[in-house]
Amino acid sequence: MKRLFLTCLLVLVAASAAWGMNLRQGFGKYRYGDSCDTIFAKPSFAVERARPLWNAQLQMFGLAYDPDTVAKSPFILHYDRDEKPEFDGVPLNRVYYGCNKDSGRFSLVVLVHDLLSVGKLVEKTTAELGAPTTTTMIQTIWALPDLYVQIDQVYMIVYDRRAGKI
Repeated sequence: MKRLFLTCLLVLVAASAAWGMNLRQGFGKYRYGDSCDTIFAKPSFAVERARPLWNAQLQMFGLAYDPDTVAKSPFILHYDRDEKPEFDGVPLNRVYYGCNKDSGRFSLVVLVHDLLSVGKLVEKTTAELGAPTTTTMIQTIWALPDLYVQIDQVYMIVYDRRAGKI
């Protein structure tokens, strides 16, 4: 009986560790590098018309809706219509999961939040990743070797740099 209890406890701890994934590994139950064809194939998933673009001059991401500009983005965004998203207890409006067009791999997350959530998101991200690299009045950025995170007044964008160069 004791052995069964310890086995169940070990399985529960392992499941909790897998469920509580950190930003360096992925978002929620999705891991960076996983095949988008597999993880976003459920009927509740849809493709967003906006696309993230990297602005090399400003060293930050932006979202574009213009069809000509959208074509230049290396990403396709998917979202789950049924999802009630949150980030570490902070409610979100929507989460877009970015897939690299060339590799078909999950490598980017765009979290849509309200202005009141910015402070909580910065606090939670700082607790996980350490002090930000850059902070301005309108955005906070972590430019780490393996991860790029940008929080502004509307979006939190997380990009796994191991997926490729932006």
